[in-house]
Amino acid sequence: MSCRRRTTVLRIPASALGMKTRREWESFLREHEDVFDWEPGHFGESLSESRPWSPSRPEADLPGPLDRLDIRDPACPDVVPGPFLDYCLEEILPLPPEQDRWGEDNTARPLKKREAERYLPLFKALFPRFTLKDMEFVRWCRYEWYDGSDAPYLYSDTK
Repeated sequence: MSCRRRTTVLRIPASALGMKTRREWESFLREHEDVFDWEPGHFGESLSESRPWSPSRPEADLPGPLDRLDIRDPACPDVVPGPFLDYCLEEILPLPPEQDRWGEDNTARPLKKREAERYLPLFKALFPRFTLKDMEFVRWCRYEWYDGSDAPYLYSDTK
């Protein structure tokens, strides 16, 4: 089943975890693939793009497998480079139609001090050297999205 969803995550760029290249990132994902999941209460690779998509940016412009993760794209200097690691806090699936505002409520913000203290143990479990100072790189993100396939409740055979 597919449909519109609302997802709330704690997101951190791979570069803030000490990874410098895509090769390191891919190795990290393989090493932890048995514990990563898409469900609430788990870490997983983010689906977010590392830069805004635009038809004027050809495919050849996208970073290659050996590109450094800690260098910002001069064409998008305000965008933090990905990839990202997400900790899923909540997934509403399907998103009730009365709550579906199609991205109007999308939010990305730094954690408040109390939130950083609360969520630090989650990151320390995966990264034992992680500190409260490192939590400055974590963002609380909420976004709505459509998973792209046909949901039975969106279509009807009756006329």
